Order: sequence, then C-alpha cells, then structure tokens
Amino acid sequence: MKTIKKRATLYALGLVLLLVAIFLATIIQDKKKVLNEKTTAHRALLRNSFELSILDTQKGLREFACQLATNREIVDAFASGDREKLYLLSLPYFKEAKRRGDVDVTGFVSANGSHFLRLQDPHKYGDNILKKRPMLAYAIQTKKPITSLDVTIYDVAIVNIIPIFKGNTFIGILQTVAKIDRVQQRLNAHSGIKSAIVFDTNKLSLVIPEAKKITYQGFSLVSSNDPLFSHLPSNYAFNTSNRYTIDGRNYIIASRSLTNYKDDTIAMMMCAFDITDDVIDYNKEIRNLIIISILLLTIIAFILHYGFKILVQRISRDADTARKLNLQLEHQLYTDNLTSLPNRNALIRDIQTNKFYALMLLNIDNFKEINDFYGHEMGDETLLSLSKSIKSALHNLPMNLYKMPSDEYAIALIEPMTLTKLETTRQSIVHHIQSKHYNLQGASIYVTFTMGMDISKKNNAKSLLANADMALKAAKKRHLSYTLYDETMQIKQEYQNNILWSKKVKEAIEQKCFTLHYQPIFDTQSGEVIEYEALIRIVDRDGSIISPAHFLPAAKQSRLYSHISQFVIDAIFNMLEKTPHRYSINLSVDDIFDAPTREFLIHKLSTTAHGNRLIFELLESEGIENYAEVSAFIAQVKQFGVQIAIDDFGTGYSNFAHILKLDVDILKIDGSLIRNLDTDTNTQTVVLAVTEFSKRLGIKIVAEFVHSEAVYNKCKEFGIDYLQGYYLGEPKPL
Repeated sequence: MKTIKKRATLYALGLVLLLVAIFLATIIQDKKKVLNEKTTAHRALLRNSFELSILDTQKGLREFACQLATNREIVDAFASGDREKLYLLSLPYFKEAKRRGDVDVTGFVSANGSHFLRLQDPHKYGDNILKKRPMLAYAIQTKKPITSLDVTIYDVAIVNIIPIFKGNTFIGILQTVAKIDRVQQRLNAHSGIKSAIVFDTNKLSLVIPEAKKITYQGFSLVSSNDPLFSHLPSNYAFNTSNRYTIDGRNYIIASRSLTNYKDDTIAMMMCAFDITDDVIDYNKEIRNLIIISILLLTIIAFILHYGFKILVQRISRDADTARKLNLQLEHQLYTDNLTSLPNRNALIRDIQTNKFYALMLLNIDNFKEINDFYGHEMGDETLLSLSKSIKSALHNLPMNLYKMPSDEYAIALIEPMTLTKLETTRQSIVHHIQSKHYNLQGASIYVTFTMGMDISKKNNAKSLLANADMALKAAKKRHLSYTLYDETMQIKQEYQNNILWSKKVKEAIEQKCFTLHYQPIFDTQSGEVIEYEALIRIVDRDGSIISPAHFLPAAKQSRLYSHISQFVIDAIFNMLEKTPHRYSINLSVDDIFDAPTREFLIHKLSTTAHGNRLIFELLESEGIENYAEVSAFIAQVKQFGVQIAIDDFGTGYSNFAHILKLDVDILKIDGSLIRNLDTDTNTQTVVLAVTEFSKRLGIKIVAEFVHSEAVYNKCKEFGIDYLQGYYLGEPKPL
C-alpha cells in the first residue's frame, strides 16, 4: 500500500510539476498579452494624439481667421485697398493669436492672386506666387474655404484659407498658416510624444531645395524635436508601427502621412512614444512570477505528500457533481420549461444532424386574446393542453414535435412520404387539433392555427426552418390558414411591398396625408425641453399612423423622396413662425445634393428671422464623406444661424477627424449604443470616449433611445448633455 501511495504521489507530483509549468507558461503569455495590449493602446494614443493635435491647430487657425473675416472694418479696408488701415486693424488680432501659439503667418491675397498684405512682413507685397502655391490658386478659383497641409517656405505647414466677400463681390482670400512644429509641440506637451518630419529624398529637392537633412533608407529627416531620430536602428521600417530599442530605452515609433488638399502625400511625420517603464514592469513581473512559482511548487510537493487521498476523493466527487450539472444544463438548453417538449435549440441541433423531409410551423391565431382576456396562467394551461393534443395527433406518425418560442410549434417529418400522403396527414393533424375545445377553469377555449410548411429538396435541408417561417409569415399576411413555401415567395413579396408603399406614398402626396410628430429633447441638468425633433408620419385612411421605416425606402426608389423633404421643410418653417420652440429636422446627403430641395431650403432660410432656432441633423450614410459639397452647404446655412448635428453617430463613417471637417455643433449617439448602456461595458467604454472627446472639442452630445430609468441614470453619470427617448417623451403632434 505504501509503495502504491508513493508511486501515486510521484506521478501526481510529476503531474503538478507539469501543471505548474503550463501555468507559468500561460501566465507569461498573459503578461506578454498585457504588454502587447499596452503597446496597442500606446499606438492608439499616438494616432489619436496626432489627429487631435492637427485638429487643435486647425481649430486655432479657423477661429483666428473668422475673427478677421467677420470684422466689417477689416473687410472694408481690404475691399477699398487701404493697406495701412488693414494692417493696423488686423495686427492686434495677429499678435494675440501668435502669442497663443495659434498662427505663424497671415496674409491677405487679392482676387487677382497678388499678395496685398503680409501681417508678419507688411513691407513685402504685390508679388504673385500662385504658380508656386497651387493651393492658393485653387482657393481663388473655387472661392471655397480650404484647410489642409501644404509645403511652404517654412517646410510643412497647416494652411487655412477662407474666401472674403464684400456683399456678393469676391475680393480675395485670407490665408492663416501654422508651422508643423506647432503640432509637434502639442504632441510633446500633451502626451510626451517626440516627432520628426520626413520627406522622400527624391522629392525633397523639388519642394524644399535648401533643406538641412539626414538621409536614411531613401527618406530624409528635415526636422525633429528629439535626438533619438538621428540614430534609428537598422531594422526600422518607415511604413510600419513597431517597438524599437534605442540607447537602452524602448519606443513605439509610427509614421503618419501628411496629405495636402488633393489627398496627395507631401511628407510623413514620425511619432515616438517612450514605453520603457512598461517593459521594465513586464520584466519585473516575470521575474517575480518565476520566484513565486518555485516556492509554490515546493509547498505543493509537501501538501501533496499528505493530502493525496483527500485530493483524489474530492476530484471524484467534483467530477460526479459536474457530470450531473452538465446533464441538467443540457436538459435546460434543449427543453421547453413549460411543456417539457424539445425546444427551438433542439430543432436547430436536429436539423444539422438528422435527415428531415419536411417541416411544419404552427402558430396559434388567437393566443394573444387568450392571454389578454383570461390571463397568462390560463394561457400556459392552454399551451399544455394543446401540446398533449398535438402529441396525440402525431401518434404512430413518423414525426417529431418541438415547442417553439411563444405560441408556435414545429412538426418535423423524419421519414419519406409522398406529397399526397403528406398533404392528407397535414390536414388530419390540423383537423384533430382544431376540432377540439379545451375546458379550463370553467371556460371553453377554441384554438385555430396558421401553418407554413417547407418540403426538403436536394440542397435545402438546412434552410427548412427559415423557409417554413417565411411561408408562415406569408400565410399570416394573406390571411390564409396554410401556405407551402415557394422559391419565388421572397422576391414576389419584396416586389409587392415596394409597389404597395410607392403607391401609398404617391397617394399621401396627392391627398396631403403627411403630418409631423415632435419628440422632445431634454437638457440633462435642468430637465427642461431644449428642442423638438420633427419626424415625418403618414396618416392612413383609417386614421392609423404609419412610421417612416415602412415608406421611406420605397419613396427613395420611386423618386418621391424630395416631395417628402420639401413638405417637412415647409411645415417646420411654419412652426418657427407660430411657436417659440427650437426644432431639428433630418437631412440626408440626397437632400443636400438635390438642387431643387437645397434651393427651396435656402429660400426659406433667407425669408425668416428664426434660423437660429433650427438644427439640421445630417444622417450618416454613403456620401457624407463628400466633404467639399457638404462643407459648402454647412457654411452656407450657418450664415443664417442654423446649427449642425450628426445623427446616428457610431454606425457609419464615424470619425472625429472627418466630423470636425464638417464643423458640426452636436453629435447624436445612435440608439444601438445607448440601448444597452446600463449593462454593456464595451458600449460604456465607447460612449464615454465619444463624450470626453466631444467635450474637449466643444461639441454637444445627445443620447438617443433613452428607454428606461437605468439608461437615463447612466447617461447622466457620463455627463451627456441632452437626452431623447420614449422614457422621457414619445413623438406626438404639438
């Protein structure tokens, strides 16, 4: 017995040794994963810090340019050609912006392309450098604002150009410039990120002939704010983001392309972040882990020697418990709690593993009425009695019965059967079930069914459930008791829906059946309504209200969408004249690109004094990335005091760099992110990040789909500015 115990102990000790080794390897792997995750986070920090620094610099240039361009005296001096007055009026603004670090160079360029005034060098004027600076020529030609990177006499710089008009007359442009080292200074000050500007060596002589440079692997470093860029490791690759060791310290080094207004790459910025402390912590943790593992192995060896018998007994007992638990969980997974029949999960499993020749889905027609009239307890008793009745109808038939969710059952044919016999059997089953009534608690309950069926063909056995469900829905919609799946059913149904809704939309336009419902948006802090969102509806002939989800897709396909848009615009401007509220309306890219709709909207804005109570919600969709036209539209409507919001933010082309190019005031976080905000930690992380970034950029946040108290409280906790949803207020007529 001692020999057996000794041998067992040795075997167990060897097993423990192996487990400790595996444990050690797993922990080390986890630590590596943590280090890699930190590295990934640092890469994200590099990327986000770079974009934010660019945006901060652009914002400073825009704000400074707007100060000058909106000063009537400055515009008048420029228009009249009074250079001395223009200089005296603009200089204080220039000095203040330069003191803040927002600008390095500012100049007024006449409409003919000649420099009228350089604030940093007022004695130099009259020259024309449009051939050297295509961006200036493009701005004068298009008369549209541009913010982009460009190569100037100051190497790479961020350039902001806005057109200046005297009345309707274009008199020239205002150029504000910040050297790229402004971005580098922000990177270093805010996030400790070192940076350098890199040019393709072959192109450098063309753009900056006299630049001082360090050539490396076909690239030239022309400026940097840290010595580490002067001796990069031999394995450094410019086009990848990796971890490198330089002078005994560890860095994440990544390159970011610097593109001009044509999206051509003019240079690259190398960004480096010191992660030495993370690597030191990682090595220290691994060393401590090895020491702890050795001590742990020694302790286990002693414990194992005296506790082997108890350990074996416990493992045996735990194994029995686990086996019973697995059986219990499997039963719960594949069995309906009420009827004890196999459930939908069991049906999906059996379809994958067994041969089914046909599948019927039965749906109780009047089950909701039974629940509403008699109560849910009576509804459960009805389902139990019905299950017994269906099982009785299937007695001696090669069919399996499954209880589907709610008030549905599934019957699977498990042996071949001719179509004639199958139809006879189906009718017999339905007759058997529907010919009975159930006496429950003194009440007689009759049940009728709607059935959809699919017969297995050569290659569609796996799609039996989906096809039978489609047949069931078709039967319900057509008010039939039974429908057999047909391959053309889905296509025909889609065509019928499009034709039906196109006709209904056309009738609504002709008969003026459209109306607006208004959903309130509340201030989180004060609880007061700050605006109403206008939502289109159709009032049907029977007085029922139809949601736009049903008719807008058909309206777009049938080219009736612009009629709906113009109705909304006209109705909301009438409300502006009659009420004191602020309103928001949804605009798609199609509305902006449609000339009649756009002209109608601008005309309405030009004839009202209430544009400052209007918000346009731009829908994220394909086409919003067409910044030139969208930005021009935004700039035009903002002259009337209109605010711009991005609707459904978080679902489409959500990108802070892109959004800020559109100069928006409000972001509306999509309901798919807000819906589970109180329980989903990943969603909370995303929403919190959006909120914090938006606050830094001065953009207000609206949370859509606030449907419960828990979501409402979480939104308040996150500091979201405004709230909208059915928990606070439903859309309805004012």
